[in-house]
Amino acid sequence: MSPISIDNFTVCRTCAGLAGYPPVRKQYPQLCRCHREGQVRWPDHDFNEYVDLCWCCLLERIPSGSRWSPFYCPECLERAHGYNESMGGVLLYVGRHSLMNGVWVREGRLARPQAPAALCRAVGEFALGICGFFEAMDRWRPTRLQAVLRAVGREVPGQGESEEIGLVEYLRAAGRLADDRELAKRASFDAVCRFLGYPPAGEVIEWLRPRVANPGHYRPTVEA
Repeated sequence: MSPISIDNFTVCRTCAGLAGYPPVRKQYPQLCRCHREGQVRWPDHDFNEYVDLCWCCLLERIPSGSRWSPFYCPECLERAHGYNESMGGVLLYVGRHSLMNGVWVREGRLARPQAPAALCRAVGEFALGICGFFEAMDRWRPTRLQAVLRAVGREVPGQGESEEIGLVEYLRAAGRLADDRELAKRASFDAVCRFLGYPPAGEVIEWLRPRVANPGHYRPTVEA
């Protein structure tokens, strides 16, 4: 998907969603998640978004609107792939489509009688898991946005300011957090793992050891 102008996009302080439209798409405005329910789907998008903030760090914009759009900026996406590989399965979903998360039947397996049932089971488990992931991330993103806004001194709108903040202005301010101890991308990745009930990347080996010895014993708990 081609890059778009974000000059008139804003960030909602409530849901962390973006709102706005490219200059030639005024008839198809993107609404933040607070106001999107009931909006008719655009004819040329899988869902009504042009752009979003990285679901992990919220420091970088990412293209959106396609079922193949990743949830993360390139740096956080690379970490998510590495983390899932280390954990031996998809704990951090990387996109909406099941194929992006490794759910498929490999070549030759469709000939086996049990393959269709296995695929249906895998897709069903994926659908159930990603629904819970969406709900958790809908809580994580506003929480993380508030932390970013506090760090850049924009948590509370100034006198006469809108509840929304311009996306260009937000990204410029967020760029100052690249080396922040608590809000930089690496710190954000560890924080979202903890939020979802998983260990940060540096603690995976120790976390896995007792669970390998007692498989099925652990069920993650998402922070409220």
